[in-house]
Amino acid sequence: MPISTANMAESGGSNPSEELSRQEMFDTETLDYPGLNLATARNLFNRLGGGASEDPEVMEGLGWHAHIRPTDFGVTIEFDAHDELLDDLIRRFEDWVDRTI
Repeated sequence: MPISTANMAESGGSNPSEELSRQEMFDTETLDYPGLNLATARNLFNRLGGGASEDPEVMEGLGWHAHIRPTDFGVTIEFDAHDELLDDLIRRFEDWVDRTI
């Protein structure tokens, strides 16, 4: 199920995609996922409604993007998301990781 936000009309925004693309409203969190590889991480982000960007290590969705960096032990992911989405994005991603690993 894709990650979504509350109705933007409630927060005064007139165009949801414009509102969600404003970088000053984004928060960032970086987490390590031992045992997860780049391909699996990309697949999990696809399940959350993400799509590939030109960079194979970046996945993007409405109001968020994730930078996936392979490491010796797994991957490190930098979640960069609209402040209303960050916690939900991480929670849902980690739910999929738990089911996969």
